[in-house]
Amino acid sequence: MKIRYWPVVLADVFLTFISVIFAAVLRFGPPHFGEPYLSLVLPFMVAAMILRPASLAVAGVYRKLWRYSTTQDFVWLISGVIGGTVVLFLSARYVFIPVWEQSFTPPAILIEGFINLSLVVIFRFLLKETEHYQEDIDWKKTGLTPTRNVLIVGAGSAGVHAFTEIADNPQLGLRAMAFLDDEASKIGRQIQGLPVFGPTIRIAEVVKEQGIEEVIIAMPGAPQQTIMNIQARCQEIPVPCRTIPHFLEGGEESADVPTSALKLPMSLPDITAEEIQAVVKVMQSRNLSIGSRTVEFERLIADVAQAKYAVAVTNGTSALHLCMIASNVGPGDEVITTPFSFIASANCILFEKATPVFVDIDPGTLNMDPAKVESAITEKTKAIVAVHVFGQPADMDPIMAIAGKHNLIVIEDACEAIGADYKGRRVGAMGRAGTFAFYPNKQMTTGEGAALVTNDEEWANLFRSLRNQGRDKFDGWLNHSRLGYNYRMSELNAAVGVVQLRRLEEMLKKRNDVANAYTKVLAGVEEAQPLRLAPTTTNMSWFVYVVRLREGIPRDSVITLMEKRGIPTRPYFSPIHLQPFYRRQFGFEPGAFPQSEAAGESIVALPFHTNMKVEEIEVVCRALKDVIREITTGA
Repeated sequence: MKIRYWPVVLADVFLTFISVIFAAVLRFGPPHFGEPYLSLVLPFMVAAMILRPASLAVAGVYRKLWRYSTTQDFVWLISGVIGGTVVLFLSARYVFIPVWEQSFTPPAILIEGFINLSLVVIFRFLLKETEHYQEDIDWKKTGLTPTRNVLIVGAGSAGVHAFTEIADNPQLGLRAMAFLDDEASKIGRQIQGLPVFGPTIRIAEVVKEQGIEEVIIAMPGAPQQTIMNIQARCQEIPVPCRTIPHFLEGGEESADVPTSALKLPMSLPDITAEEIQAVVKVMQSRNLSIGSRTVEFERLIADVAQAKYAVAVTNGTSALHLCMIASNVGPGDEVITTPFSFIASANCILFEKATPVFVDIDPGTLNMDPAKVESAITEKTKAIVAVHVFGQPADMDPIMAIAGKHNLIVIEDACEAIGADYKGRRVGAMGRAGTFAFYPNKQMTTGEGAALVTNDEEWANLFRSLRNQGRDKFDGWLNHSRLGYNYRMSELNAAVGVVQLRRLEEMLKKRNDVANAYTKVLAGVEEAQPLRLAPTTTNMSWFVYVVRLREGIPRDSVITLMEKRGIPTRPYFSPIHLQPFYRRQFGFEPGAFPQSEAAGESIVALPFHTNMKVEEIEVVCRALKDVIREITTGA
């Protein structure tokens, strides 16, 4: 049972008032109470009524009760309040008022302050005794704990580079313990704060002494036989072994070694100790659903989208589904959208038994081509789902104009575009409603989760009802005004989202820097063209970094050859209308939407995340250039 703390504050103020009055009555007697009370006790009583609750609030006692209280906690705290009142009463009777009669105001207030501190200690003790979980965590020591101890073989610049990569990327789950080298001048020294052991023939001994769980060979200038000997010793120990490629120090590349020093992820959420702390605090509160974190998350999302209202839900698919329901889409209706998107952009239409009508894309921006929208409108058309593909805003002005002309509802699928701007306006709430999604590969994450944004209060209230089993604001827990769904976001997800939203601008800037670095390194590679940004895109929100391969370069072959070099890539997107289900259901055939199909056959997404290093980008681009050269020349 959750209890708000304001009743305790009022109770404390009231009991303080009563205790001082009783003390005054006992001290002066009822017949003589009025005059002394007004002249001596009233100032003290007012000070006590303000100071005591204020000191408890500042000390966090009331806030702590709000976060953690159960009925038992409440009873204990009320007992503490009453006990403190007795202490205050006795102090007022035998200490405060006699002192007050013989001195000025400050001594009495100082005594009251001392009593306040004593009460705080008592309350803290009572609350601590009623807790059943760890109260305090040293967050300075909290982080992503490394899981494998690493020995770096080679104390040169490549080894230092490997150490830096490990230190800067705790999400890799590695902890560098020591270097191992053959150079006598380095053995016995410390480099980057780590001891240097040697020679390399002692690898088995060092692995055992240092508790090593993985070996990274960072000796790009060493003979191949030396590398093979170290690898053989690692197999004998046994301990996993990885090799940094030769080109990190300018040596010749070898087809026998992977082109990535450390395994490059396709994407990686930017998680810090702050997100971990937020989740643990929610767990400690024991309020895991429909709480203050969700409310705060929605407020921040609305601010980001420059919208009046935001409603948190479980994922982008559920958010789009609720938009279809709010649009009153149903059997016999048609909804226009793009075939070049994640499949949920069309599935949400089918959920309400309506028909998706696809409009082909602009080959440059990859977004829905507004020039083709009007010809797709019929008397059955109910709405338009405009998708901001890869974080680039669709051309909204002509889409909105067409929708206004035909009295259509516009929904923005901004699941990939949080923080993007179209002509200086933030995407999401330009239409009737919009959706953002927070899967781990997105610009920010809540683990799983999404949010709807709108400027329409009626729609916002409807979204809140639909996500919560159809309950309206004034319905009881088991009363349901309409058919609804369990699309609620948990407090755990919302807590992560609150932290991520506070860091969003910083993360978007970092992603923009990564994208710019990619574009710079790939400049002049005509066979792989980056996404073209439209003049209307005043702020790009980079979801992924994609390149479009020149016609004649097989996309799947590029993906396969990159994988052989240890670098993941992905196709984006296979057009929705050519998905097996849609072909069976609607009879779509290749050629129906040629621009979407051409993009689907030539777009490749490269590894991309917020904290990607320039060295990693260079590794990816070097490998891509090599793969393209291999395919085009056969060399």
